[in-house]
Amino acid sequence: MRIKTLGPNDDPAVKQISDLFTSRRGYFPSIMRAFSLKPTLLKQVAALTQATTFGASALGRRREELISAYVSRLLNCRY
Repeated sequence: MRIKTLGPNDDPAVKQISDLFTSRRGYFPSIMRAFSLKPTLLKQVAALTQATTFGASALGRRREELISAYVSRLLNCRY
């Protein structure tokens, strides 16, 4: 990361969100770490992400992941 971020050992809220993502995805996404300097905002963004993606629709997790990967590739997104 080129911007300053807080690590899981720097703030309990960041650790909580980091642990959540790491347990579900195997890593703490950079896009989420970018919010770590404002832990309250990080919690809100994480909650929004969980409520609106990956399992929040009738498509199922696998199809949602495939759509996400396809759209990301179309947009040349590295995240």
